Amino acid sequence: MTLPTVDPVRSPKLVWIAAVLTSFLGAAILFSAEPGINWPIWVAAASASLIASRLVAARRAEIPLLVLVAWATLLSVAFALTDTDFLHFLIVLSDAMLLGLATITLGAENWSELSAKLLVAVPFLAPLRVLAGTAHEGSNASRSISSPRSRAIVKGTLFSVPLVLILIVLLSSADPIIRWSTDRIAAWLPDWSFPPRVIFFAFLLVLTLGANSIAARQIAARFPQYPPLAVKPTIGLTEQRMMLWSAAVVLWLFVALQASYFIHPPPAAIGTGVTFADFARRGFGELSFAATIVAAIILILEFTRPVGATDRDRAMLRRLELALVIALELVLISAFRRVVLYEQAYGFTEARVFAQAYMFAMALALAALGLEIMRRRVSVAFGRRVAEIALGVFTILVFWNYESWIANRNVDRATLTGKFDASYASRLSRDAIPTLVRRRGEIPQPQRDTVEMRLACKTLPADRRWFEWNRSTVATAKALSSYDRPPCSIIRPTYRAD
Repeated sequence: MTLPTVDPVRSPKLVWIAAVLTSFLGAAILFSAEPGINWPIWVAAASASLIASRLVAARRAEIPLLVLVAWATLLSVAFALTDTDFLHFLIVLSDAMLLGLATITLGAENWSELSAKLLVAVPFLAPLRVLAGTAHEGSNASRSISSPRSRAIVKGTLFSVPLVLILIVLLSSADPIIRWSTDRIAAWLPDWSFPPRVIFFAFLLVLTLGANSIAARQIAARFPQYPPLAVKPTIGLTEQRMMLWSAAVVLWLFVALQASYFIHPPPAAIGTGVTFADFARRGFGELSFAATIVAAIILILEFTRPVGATDRDRAMLRRLELALVIALELVLISAFRRVVLYEQAYGFTEARVFAQAYMFAMALALAALGLEIMRRRVSVAFGRRVAEIALGVFTILVFWNYESWIANRNVDRATLTGKFDASYASRLSRDAIPTLVRRRGEIPQPQRDTVEMRLACKTLPADRRWFEWNRSTVATAKALSSYDRPPCSIIRPTYRAD
């Protein structure tokens, strides 16, 4: 197949124009702004800039590139739907990994060419390649200028301006005259505070320009090369059989005990000293960790299997591994059931929801491992499938308002049991406030008084600019304004300087 060639005239112009516009947009709506729709707008613009640079230069946009930037853009939309800082951090981190992976895999034609080991290289390789791409574009920016002296001036400006801006930032805090000068400039440009916003613009320009440069110049994929192991580690067949047999016996014994509890009462009910709370709470973390460890051991044994193993030995080991995978799935079901029992008895929390999400992802990953074992070889694609499962579960979490769901379930439980953890409900983020306001009348006394007192002290979100729109913030403001709140009666401590 003949690879397309790069357009030497149009590509550099588009690379610069797209990078400058994208960076200007980011500096305008991201710098010193509340989290909202500004993040998905910028991620979509950066993704479009990358794809446009690729289309103009190479006259094609490969499927892996489109999938990665589309997934990053989809995740970024959740940034404007939730007001949880922890989720905002995870969304930004995930978008950075996806866009970084798109950058280092540019030129890959098939999704199957990607593997999970590339994720390890993203935090190190992506910044290096982006910086190299920015340096390449900066050094070649003066080629269109005819005069050698003009080219030198342009090149010197590109290298000098960032240095001057950095020095001004550092020295302005130490010298009042420099500080006064920068303050006067900031007064002249109220919408573009100098120099922080300009430096932020330069930072975004370095990122987008480098990524666009790679998209325009890199025709074939340049995957990172990992040095091969000098000697492949091996674990003997006897040791592998002993490890698999011992793990299988222990896990299936545990599964049999759990199955017996459907017929006979669990230890909490037969005078063993173990309370129901202990039975429900104990183990679901340990069981999930045990399932993870055993799954990792299966992978290690597959990787270290002796080359000289006969087909009969390999078939026997595969049967043991499949037995282990089935047992692990049942162990995860037991762990999930314990979380459900604990939620029914003691309420719903974020930690328990996250634990169930992890168990669900782990169960899907084990199913994928079982399919690989049945195909007689754990391929490189298994790591990619696990990454896809993890990212898929995370995508569901960020779009699902689980805090509102937690508040709803706890209120439902309170109507049946009369028990409600008002302190925990008050610690939930703004995502749960509309639900608590709407259903506060169903919360039993005196927990209702505690909730209403805490809601009375919640400040209304300040007015936001259009690019700071956030669904959770808008819903919270509407909910808190929908009824006559009593005055805040919580006495906050005051501090006096001695």
